[in-house]
Amino acid sequence: MSDGADFGGAADLIGGAATTETTGGAGGGTGDGTSTTGDGETGQTGGGDGTAPPDWFANVSDKLGDGDTASNRDWLSSLGIKDLDGLVKVARDNQRAVRESGRIKVPGEGAQAEEVTAFHRAIGVPEDAKGYEVKGPEGVQLNDAVLGQLAEAGVKHGIPKAAFEGIVSDFIQIQMADADAETKRQDGLAAEWVKSHGGQADAQIAHVNSAVRALELTKADMAGLRNGMGADRALAMLAKLGAGMAEDVMITGGSNRFGVSGAEAKAEMDKLRSDTAFMEKAMKDGTPERQRWDRLNKQAAEFQASKAA
Repeated sequence: MSDGADFGGAADLIGGAATTETTGGAGGGTGDGTSTTGDGETGQTGGGDGTAPPDWFANVSDKLGDGDTASNRDWLSSLGIKDLDGLVKVARDNQRAVRESGRIKVPGEGAQAEEVTAFHRAIGVPEDAKGYEVKGPEGVQLNDAVLGQLAEAGVKHGIPKAAFEGIVSDFIQIQMADADAETKRQDGLAAEWVKSHGGQADAQIAHVNSAVRALELTKADMAGLRNGMGADRALAMLAKLGAGMAEDVMITGGSNRFGVSGAEAKAEMDKLRSDTAFMEKAMKDGTPERQRWDRLNKQAAEFQASKAA
């Protein structure tokens, strides 16, 4: 048997309803009437200073390549290169600039493991899953086992530390917002159920509590019912069981009905006697009120008999 302190109750299904009711830019103009591209191309021909290009320019293509905005010949001309030494100097300067910028080659298909590792270290992927740090909002207990698996996947797929932590933190916030919205929805369903029973709401809630005790449902069980069935359906089902309707009997040879105890039945009868409308209907054969009264009366009589014995 579960620890009584962990038993659930109608309040676990009603939730918040109780108080409601009752996680470099593109190139531009040059200022002299010529246009530039992002790489310094001007589209002009010649030596860059208005002089005729050197003879060896004739060996360089004057056709546009795919994605180019100027031919190779025009590009050389825009740089003012006059001889091969000038061209070599430009190439070496560009190579030095790339090397000193810290840029590395993005590994392509079939890249060696060390190339991939070097790229990952350069973009901030930690060496192992422990390199990621995810902190939940204050007071929120995170699932460390799931986070550990996600971190392993993050390293495996080369996700930088900042990107991983940012995405996971955002996901936690999304989960918390969804959970909060669902809690409010279930509170609303419970509030409608309570409201639908009007003056009999307290009695129905008592039936729910009786069924919970008979079934030994814990708070965790109640949370499962609330989220799985919906608060209103769970309340309705347990209230029906608690009232002993439809011959609901535990499988123990016919004893231990799902219903209020004898003491509870007597207390409820005493309360109902002051409800004039209910008592008028209870005096008529075949009415639900009469059936309920007879059931309570039987349970109260059995209770009194057991005390006398």
